[in-house]
Parts: sequence; C-alpha cells; structure tokens
Amino acid sequence: MKKTISLANGAALALLGVVAAYWSWGWLAPRPAPRAPAAVEAAGDLASAGALFGAAQEGTRAAASGTLRLTGVVAASGARPGHALLRLDAKQSIAVLQGEEVEPGLRLAEVHADHIVLERNGARETLSLPQSSRK
Repeated sequence: MKKTISLANGAALALLGVVAAYWSWGWLAPRPAPRAPAAVEAAGDLASAGALFGAAQEGTRAAASGTLRLTGVVAASGARPGHALLRLDAKQSIAVLQGEEVEPGLRLAEVHADHIVLERNGARETLSLPQSSRK
C-alpha cells in the first residue's frame, strides 16, 4: 500500500514537472523573428502582367478619374433602375442611382452585372468590377 502511494506521488510530481516546463517555455521563450517576404523575380516579359489587372475591352476607355473605383453593383429590376457603389479617393464610398451624376460632368449611364458605363461629356467609359468581387 505504501509503495502504491509513493508511486502515485512520483507520477504526479513528474506530470507537474512536464506541465511546468511546457508553460514556462511558452511564456519565456523568445519570439520567432518575422520572416521577410519572398523576393519577386523581375519578369522580362511585361505582357503577362496585363492579365493580373485586367485589360481594357476594345472600344472602351478606362474611367478618366483615376481615383474612382467600382466596388459593387445592384442590378435593375422591373421599373427600378440599378445602383453602383463607388469608392472615391480611397476615403469615401457613395451609392449612385443609374442616370445620376457621380461627380460634376460624370454621369452613371448603365449598370451591368460586372461593370458600369459612365458618360463624360458625351464620351462613354467602362469601369469593371475587380476580379475578386465577381461571383
């Protein structure tokens, strides 16, 4: 009986030592150094980079306002016109109803599932959704 109690006390003490070592190492161990991002090799052929950001379709121009970005669309249904969610200057998001002006001289002409058509002084411009936003 006395031998069984001694054996149980020894096992409990060993388990306590393992737990204390585990938590001590977790709290006191040095933090791993941050890993540097992998260097990207410069490609000699820039034509393949065009697919990363999309290519302009023939007959359309990119939106003249470089700070304007399309973030979402709500399609038209029945008699209700569509809406577009646009990001201006990376600070402000606005919802624009089809037919309204986005900014002076720039009107939202059409809303489609993956792009919108803007009209600036009679010239039409296409602005597409980013690839990650499409479903």
